[in-house]
Amino acid sequence: MENPQILLIGNDPALKAEFDAAIEGVRRWHPLVHHAHDRRQGVELARSRRPDIVVVESPSDCDALRSLATELSVAAPECQVVAAYRRDQFEGEQSESQFLIEAMRSRVADFLRRPLSSSELQETLDRTLNRAQRDSARMGKVLSFVSNKGGAGKSTISVNTAVALAMRHPGEVLLVDTSLQLGVAAMMLDVAPRTTIVDAIRESHRLDETLVRQLAVQSDCGLHVLAAPPDAVEASHVDDEGFSRILTLARRAYRYVVVDTYPMLDAVIMAALDLSDLVYVVFHATVPSVVGNAHFIDVLRKVGVSQGRQRVVLNYNFPKVTGSLRVEDVVERLGREVDHVFPYQKRLLTALNTGQPYALKAGRRFGFGKSLHRLVEEIESLPGANGSSVEFRAQAGGRVGGEVLA
Repeated sequence: MENPQILLIGNDPALKAEFDAAIEGVRRWHPLVHHAHDRRQGVELARSRRPDIVVVESPSDCDALRSLATELSVAAPECQVVAAYRRDQFEGEQSESQFLIEAMRSRVADFLRRPLSSSELQETLDRTLNRAQRDSARMGKVLSFVSNKGGAGKSTISVNTAVALAMRHPGEVLLVDTSLQLGVAAMMLDVAPRTTIVDAIRESHRLDETLVRQLAVQSDCGLHVLAAPPDAVEASHVDDEGFSRILTLARRAYRYVVVDTYPMLDAVIMAALDLSDLVYVVFHATVPSVVGNAHFIDVLRKVGVSQGRQRVVLNYNFPKVTGSLRVEDVVERLGREVDHVFPYQKRLLTALNTGQPYALKAGRRFGFGKSLHRLVEEIESLPGANGSSVEFRAQAGGRVGGEVLA
């Protein structure tokens, strides 16, 4: 997190000038700073930008600060709120220490005294961002599977990955089908969901970790599935704001959240990418696919998915014939290594038609099963990818059975 996102909320021009001057002297961190002039704009930016830290111009009224901090915690649950205040703003019976105590009870994580200094800002960023990194490590991991065109085998690999993870961690893996126009995950798992991602959007006013788990359907292998809606009309209700909230709550309720996407970079898919720990880019071994994928990888980088969060997945989803591209050919065209190679497996067709994912019976020693095992092991090796889903909810302050976990 060398390039954290910081949102500054305040209508005092002096605050922005102080912050800009102080940030120049900060070492280690090279933040991307957004500025909102008022509370409403600040909450909307927090919802869309998902900042690591929100620095707010602190009112002397703790009730107003508490209300703003609560709104920010709903809009961007992972952000750390820092209050910037002046010592001379306290009058009457309220003291600085009383204000600090009340502010900490109001979800404020840290404080900055004005006028801001580089040294104090450095110390605050060190404390707050290190705390944010520890909190993030305790959250469930989000893995998104993307492609720049249909037919690459993205859904096949994402569903089988989710199944393989669920076999190792029953009840702690959620598959979210965001191929909203024509989701196939439920059919591939032979489940008939009574609720879908649209129901989660409609219940957004009361959505919490427990409700996310209740809206997901469970497959026989222990995988939970939040399915795509049955038709495109219902899909229009899903927006990036609601989807970001679903994913944020899901990663508090599950150890792993696997997202199957639609081959289009719309607002919903962008929200998934922003929240993903790893993004698996799936393509198959034809020249048009490889060339298109080279451009697609560059686009992902430009929209904020760094190479460190990308994994390139070459899927041989048809038999090799004379003239087929070799892995070496693909590497040369992409200008980077291929992270995972899935060989052709004819039994995948039977698995698709019967709703019995190949991962249920796949071996680990060769072929598709070996590649799948390697990918799953990579996911399990992510920092913080341990502990039960209940522990994730407890550490994040979530709800279990309607009770708040401290």
